[in-house]
Amino acid sequence: MDRKHRKWPLAALWLPALFLLPPALFGAEVEDSLDVVSKTNRSATASQAKIDSLSRETRDLLDEYRKLQDGSEYQAAYTRELEELNQSQQLRIEELNQEIARVQVTRQRIVPLMRSMADALEKFVVLDLPFRHEERINAVLQLKARLSQPDLSASARFRLLLEAYQLEQAYGSNLEAWRDTLEYQGETLSVEFLRVGRVAMYFQSLDGATSAYWDADGDQWLELDEAFNRPLLQALRVARNIAAPQLLQLPVMPPGGES
Repeated sequence: MDRKHRKWPLAALWLPALFLLPPALFGAEVEDSLDVVSKTNRSATASQAKIDSLSRETRDLLDEYRKLQDGSEYQAAYTRELEELNQSQQLRIEELNQEIARVQVTRQRIVPLMRSMADALEKFVVLDLPFRHEERINAVLQLKARLSQPDLSASARFRLLLEAYQLEQAYGSNLEAWRDTLEYQGETLSVEFLRVGRVAMYFQSLDGATSAYWDADGDQWLELDEAFNRPLLQALRVARNIAAPQLLQLPVMPPGGES
């Protein structure tokens, strides 16, 4: 008999042995196996849950790390920007300090200059043609008083001084006529004055009979020839905007000379 025929009876004997096991024992083994499988599955599920939880925690930690890293880079960039801003501000502060120093030096120099300009303006008004004389001198005296006020800034003082100079400068480029009284040759006359810039100054009595010219060298009024009465009357009409502008035929005396 060969080996194949010898092995068959052993298998046949084993299988019937399985079927000869008691049903209760067989069922218990199956239940144990199923219980083991169930426990294994539960353990696997729990393990998977832990893995998922750890995975989420890992992702959260990674996201937080990235945020912190991004925040760190942002903070570093912001810090650099603040440092650059601080450097520029320091430079600006130095420039402002230099400007303040220059302003202080300028103020020390300009205050005496403004006083000198005010004195020069006062002398100029006193020696100028005698139109609105008292009014203009009082204006200069008030200007000098305001320039001495300690609570007035240097820029405000300089502005007041320039305004006074501009006002006086304007008198040199216009015509002006006004009425007033005048003591002339022992009489009080009602006259009409005419100022031609700062070149000449005249008056004419209201009846038109007397006309005169201001002699700056002699500091007095010089009577004009009757031939100038009509031209002077016409000039007064131009100055009052009653007549159209035109060429004025008026005498002008040079200093130290005659017409």
